[in-house]
Parts: sequence; C-alpha cells; structure tokens
Amino acid sequence: MPERARHRSLAGTLKRSKQQKMKTLHLLRHAKSDWSEPAVADRDRPLNRRGERARTIVAKHVAGWKVDLVVCSIARRARQTAKPVVAVLGCRVQYEEALYAAVAERLLEVVRALSDRDESVMLVGHNPSLEELTAMLCGQSPKYPTAALGTIDLSIERWDEVSPGCGTLAAFVTVTQLKATS
Repeated sequence: MPERARHRSLAGTLKRSKQQKMKTLHLLRHAKSDWSEPAVADRDRPLNRRGERARTIVAKHVAGWKVDLVVCSIARRARQTAKPVVAVLGCRVQYEEALYAAVAERLLEVVRALSDRDESVMLVGHNPSLEELTAMLCGQSPKYPTAALGTIDLSIERWDEVSPGCGTLAAFVTVTQLKATS
C-alpha cells in the first residue's frame, strides 16, 4: 500500500475509534461484615476489622480514578465500604434500595436508568448479583470475594443501551492481590 493511502487508512481508523463512545462500569462488592451479633438485621450489619482495613486498601487503589458517580446499596456494610472510596474519588454518591438483595436483572435496570452525562459509574453492592451482572455483560465472571473490584468497559454511548454481552471485563482485583503488590 502506498504511504499516502496507508496514512489515510490509519487516519480513518483513528477517527472512528475516537468517535466510538464507551461507558465504564466498576463493580465493588462490600467489604467483610461483622456477624458477631446474630440479632442485628442483615441490612444493619457493620464491617468487621478486616472489612475496615480492606475498604482503605481499595480506596488507595482507586485514588485518582475518574468516576462520576457511585451508586451504593443501602446496607450499612456497603455504605461503610463506599465512604472512603467516594472520599478519594471526590464524586457524587447515590444510595439505592434496589442494590440491596437485588438480582442481576434488577441491577441491569439500575444501570440502564443512569444519566448519560456520567461516563464512569461504580456500583457498591452484594453477591451473587455482582457476579451475575458481570457474567451477563461479559459472558463470564470471576468470583467476587468481599471488597473485590471489577471494571467493565461497555461498548455503548448511552446507559439505556446496556445489554447482555456488551461488556468486556477490563480489570479485576481482590484485596489479597492489592496487599501483595503494596
């Protein structure tokens, strides 16, 4: 291919890739909760010491990321997990009843209702729905231990376009992995 034609071809490829919009969805499972008081209602269970340490490790990991919004389950353990993460991200937070005890299809509805002004959103929720949502969007999912964080790149321009199979798991990390690299 002549040099000039090759340059035009590359320029067209770059132009198309710049035009292709993507959204990013981060999925954070709440950190380890305290089960020492069996009388405490599930949604009111706080983090245990391990969970408190884990949320700090995750917050350090995401410092400097561009996240527009954190949507968090109303469960106490999820809110406590999200608190230092939201602080380092400096973004808005929205507490959502629908993330508590949700199934993947319900999480998908929450994602589809997001504002298109937000390019990058983090959900802080629970299993098994986070694993199920990852599998729905990406075709498969790793196991999400407590405080695990997955990042899904979505080939969409608008959140209401989210559908099964439209995502790629771009990153996945556990607290154990983060501790090993620090």
